[in-house]
Amino acid sequence: MIATNVLFSYGNGTMKWYNETAVPSSWNAYALTMYLAKCNVQAKFYGPPLNEHFVTAINGVSNQGSYSWSIWLLCQNKNAWVYSQMGIDLISLVNGQTLAWDYGSSSSGSNPPPPVPNAKTVSSCS
Repeated sequence: MIATNVLFSYGNGTMKWYNETAVPSSWNAYALTMYLAKCNVQAKFYGPPLNEHFVTAINGVSNQGSYSWSIWLLCQNKNAWVYSQMGIDLISLVNGQTLAWDYGSSSSGSNPPPPVPNAKTVSSCS
């Protein structure tokens, strides 16, 4: 078992933290999202070769127009958020990890704004 921290930011000022949530170390970020949202998640599954889920709704909040869900990782070593460039199923969980789901506007060719207003962002944790 490992402990993770997850933020759901609904784009209207509502934020819900799940801190020090104990989950199996074999889980990925998709399994964690399903668990925390009590399976109230809609996603499109892309089979082989991707085997990935594209999340389109969490807790009744659905992608609409330019608004969609994005997944972020907190870089502990930089105290900054990084927009995940990989699919949710490829994000392996580690003890103490902090993730955020953010619902907001995005435009093609640029990353969406960070999950916490005015938070520091970086392009990579390394």
